[in-house]
Amino acid sequence: MKYLKIFFGISLLFLWSCASDTSGSVRPVTQRQQPHSHGKINQILVVADSSLWKGAVGDSFFYYFNAPYILLPQPEPIFDLIHRTPEELTVQTAKKEFRTIIFLADLNDENSSTARLLRADLGAAKLVEVQQGKGYNVTVGQDKWARSQLLFYISGFGEGKLAENIAANFPAIAKKINEKDGETVKANTYQGGENVKLEAEVLAKFGVKMEIPKGYKLAKYDGSTNTLWLRNDDREIIANLLLRKLPYTDKKQLTKVGIKKIRDEVAKIVTTQQPNSYMHINDVDLPLFVENITLNETYTVQARGVWDMVNDFKGGPFISNLMLNPKTNELVLVDGFIFAPGKDKRNYMQEMEMVLSSAQF
Repeated sequence: MKYLKIFFGISLLFLWSCASDTSGSVRPVTQRQQPHSHGKINQILVVADSSLWKGAVGDSFFYYFNAPYILLPQPEPIFDLIHRTPEELTVQTAKKEFRTIIFLADLNDENSSTARLLRADLGAAKLVEVQQGKGYNVTVGQDKWARSQLLFYISGFGEGKLAENIAANFPAIAKKINEKDGETVKANTYQGGENVKLEAEVLAKFGVKMEIPKGYKLAKYDGSTNTLWLRNDDREIIANLLLRKLPYTDKKQLTKVGIKKIRDEVAKIVTTQQPNSYMHINDVDLPLFVENITLNETYTVQARGVWDMVNDFKGGPFISNLMLNPKTNELVLVDGFIFAPGKDKRNYMQEMEMVLSSAQF
């Protein structure tokens, strides 16, 4: 559970030193000359000296940036890392057009080609400011070699300071990368448009406005419990949405025990061809992670975990948002889960989270 504390527990407050970076010392070529950046979401090109990358600093970087993505049935990293030295970057010029690049340098190493690159890009005045301050710094740049490119210069005077820098500023760097990748995630999620008919049905039945991708269809509706199951199997995986509205009667509903009970009850609508099969939360093999968040100005209890089928051999990850509407004194559960046997699931769950985050009263 240590990586959960790292990812969620560290404050996202971060004193960015980029007020003049992207227009000052990090100089992009003109937009007309630039190609468009390339690379997949969650993919980072790390530029660092080989000795630094293979040592303790590289281990520290891996510990944070390659930690497991939260609660998937099989471990997948938060980010996919590709390493190149500055010399390799000079030869493999197409890598310069990567969408997300992190430079990692020990500024005390006079023989470091990465440090020389940072000195040239950041300028002497900036380095003096860093050395007289904490001894480490993160500078953000953009569009240095390509359009829509995001760059981070992670530097420190000594390997100890560099490792300290990585630990202190990983949450803010990860947040900024995820925000940038979110543009692509949303484009992938809604590439076919939205299902206006289902959106109207959800609004009528649950009082919730929600952006539902075009591929979703009605799988089942239980009028006795006002439970809706939507399903999208247009692609190589099966994505699903569950919704139910219920009265808010007790604060216990907004606890870990409460959301588990509600989600398990709602999920019984999901069955397979096997007799007496139904879905439930499997918090034996992996923990159920629950936190309180504010979603679209609404108090929400969010649960993440894995599901499986009773009396069948199927399972996968899910996200549940239990939203409280204080005006009507009602709860609405908006849940997303996928079934993708043999497939990596991280990117699909990010698309699912994009859909769930659109829900609002």
